[in-house]
Amino acid sequence: MSQDELIKIEEEASNDGRPQVSQAPVDAEELVEGLLRWRDELTDMLEQLPTEAFERLILQLLAKDGVSDIDVGHANDTIEGTGVFGGGGFLSFRVSFRCIRGGKRISSAEVDDFRRGVMLGRADKGLLITTGKFTQEAVLKAASDRAPEIRLIDGEELVGKLKELQLGVRTEQVLVERVIIETAWFGEL
Repeated sequence: MSQDELIKIEEEASNDGRPQVSQAPVDAEELVEGLLRWRDELTDMLEQLPTEAFERLILQLLAKDGVSDIDVGHANDTIEGTGVFGGGGFLSFRVSFRCIRGGKRISSAEVDDFRRGVMLGRADKGLLITTGKFTQEAVLKAASDRAPEIRLIDGEELVGKLKELQLGVRTEQVLVERVIIETAWFGEL
């Protein structure tokens, strides 16, 4: 690093309730990489989970997001089921979901296939989740005006939702202070 110094500040409560500040130099590149790396690490972990554990995770995710009365089944790395969203409020609707692992790109044909399944299951809306990505055609197909509505959740949004709901993910606030020496100021002394 140049004259700039990065300091990692960790706050820990002392016995008298006041925060204590400890300082440790941090490499800027390492800090930025660590802030971004968690998404890839979590995606890799989701891909490597045993099928039963992945199913339990998806059930917890759906339940914590407001889906109840969940009926689920699975084949290979695909989990499918139905549930009721918003059962505690004035309005609720049946939702059909499918979750696909494998890091592949989900095509528009798979969105069409899922939409047919949603209609056959008499659900009001569909939720298609993947640890991978959707092709542009799949995104356009899901956004079409055809009923029922299909909501796509890709791997990026999935790990973001796990973070938001704190399912297997917790956050810590790390304050970074950048110290810049103002040489011009010293020159004016």
